[in-house]
Amino acid sequence: MDNSLTEILLALAVYCIVTSVTPGPNNMIVAASGATFGFRRTIPNMLGIVVGFGSLLLLAGVGGEALMHAVPVLEPVLKYAGVAYMLYLAFKIGTAGRPEAGSRAKPLTFWQAAAFQFINPKGLAMALSVHAIYRMPQLGEWGSIATITAMFLVVGMPWTLLWVLFGQAMGNWLRDDRRLRLFNGFLGLATAASALLLLL
Repeated sequence: MDNSLTEILLALAVYCIVTSVTPGPNNMIVAASGATFGFRRTIPNMLGIVVGFGSLLLLAGVGGEALMHAVPVLEPVLKYAGVAYMLYLAFKIGTAGRPEAGSRAKPLTFWQAAAFQFINPKGLAMALSVHAIYRMPQLGEWGSIATITAMFLVVGMPWTLLWVLFGQAMGNWLRDDRRLRLFNGFLGLATAASALLLLL
């Protein structure tokens, strides 16, 4: 492995960590889910993020950028659809109370979380840009796509777990209903702000 490839891999690893650990729609959603529903009931949400974002990365590497250039209207449609859905989720998070016994309140399912990755503006931007920025011609097209996808899943995705554990840990402090409402309100506002910032 030559030095240039090593440098690209190290830079990619840092990028994966930074973009995965910083607040974003997925992290806000799983933190709120961990606080409200606990770790076990948030597992399908986490798995959906991993499978959905991994699939998005593969598709973006294979032809996502070419598709966006071929159908220019697709990019703003996906962007605004993603922002609209993020604002809906922000409202749901911000107004969520403690689920009562027998209530129908529930966290995102595996399929909902996986599908969200394809309209999550932050995820779309990352998936489309990362292959251009960190392309590794030494590995060939498919080798580069597979390496970037694997790096995100192995190095980046585990940080989502920390957000769930953070939310769950906060759950003990949030046994007071007023604190829970304030916490969910904060996460809801943070999610809405991250969505609106994407429109600037």
